[in-house]
Amino acid sequence: MKKSLGYTLIELMSMLAVVSILVSVGLPMLNVFFDSNRMVSNTNDLVAGLNIARSEAIKQQIRVTLCQSADTASCTGSGQWEDGWIVFQDPNGNATVDGGERILRLNAAVDGQVTIRSNDVGNQIASSVSFTSRGLPKALNGGAQSGTFRICDKRGLKVNADGVSTVARGVVLSPSGKVRSSNQLANIASCP
Repeated sequence: MKKSLGYTLIELMSMLAVVSILVSVGLPMLNVFFDSNRMVSNTNDLVAGLNIARSEAIKQQIRVTLCQSADTASCTGSGQWEDGWIVFQDPNGNATVDGGERILRLNAAVDGQVTIRSNDVGNQIASSVSFTSRGLPKALNGGAQSGTFRICDKRGLKVNADGVSTVARGVVLSPSGKVRSSNQLANIASCP
């Protein structure tokens, strides 16, 4: 008698049950992975934009500005940071892309589930950050710029027992021009 090389119906149903259990447990974790990856990516993009603006200002010895830009060609000033931003040479210091001012980097709008807001008291970094040739963030009126950007998604602000956000991120700009990312609650405050 020849032995059959196939699977029985019971074996197939058992395998299907095991696969469905694994998918039902693993799929929500996959969504959390993708959401977390999106947050880290957007945080890194903003940190890179600020660092490039600062380093180019020092290297080229001119003012360089990072500003909100929905069209990746001009500063809007009326949208939000998640609409996109550009880094450009701004030798006249007016936080507007004028003829002859070169755009150094652009970042298109982020995923619709992510919000990026400036979180400073004096509205210093509400729509633009400008670095002088010495790498210092200075407002158009000459005052120091500093503050925090908070990056949130649909999960909001979740905090563990140590006061560290497990979801939202912050990007801190110091008056000296140093940029760092953080998940400390004090650097995030709240999510919209």
